[in-house]
Amino acid sequence: PAERPKSLHGLRVALLDNGKEFSDVVLEALAETLRRDHGVTHIKFWRKGFPAKGAPFIAEMAAETDVAISGVGHCGSSSPWSVIDAVNLEKAGVPTVALISRSFCLLGQIVARGEGHHGLPIVMLPHPIGEADQAKVAQKGADAAAECVRLLTTPGEAIGAEYAAKKFPLPEHAVPRG
Repeated sequence: PAERPKSLHGLRVALLDNGKEFSDVVLEALAETLRRDHGVTHIKFWRKGFPAKGAPFIAEMAAETDVAISGVGHCGSSSPWSVIDAVNLEKAGVPTVALISRSFCLLGQIVARGEGHHGLPIVMLPHPIGEADQAKVAQKGADAAAECVRLLTTPGEAIGAEYAAKKFPLPEHAVPRG
């Protein structure tokens, strides 16, 4: 993992919106909570527009940011690409976490490992992300803020070990073979 800072105070925080529906609502609420509760003052949104492709601006993003949050993965294509973007930012030296809904965390972890990052921190959000009540969607972002801060400010070796050993649950609709 990329070397993590001890605090987010004064740092440039990038929020990578993958373009999947409701991601903007979750990330806007996350940004507001980071500002209000965690003293973050420099937040820049990066919007890639389509969730099922890699972000074309990783190098530019890495040059302009200190830490990043990628998401929101909540389907079979947006989740892997949010993780790949996070891995690419980590490879560029930017501490990054991925926001993925519960049903796709295990897939995200498999993709991260396939990309060579066995300890990528993934914040598990409730699934489904989308709801008719936008306040409930936004709350998912607000609720993730403290965990994002923890994962971005805990030493990389500790986070790497924690997430290399982490066992995400099978998706709710999966039937284990046995």
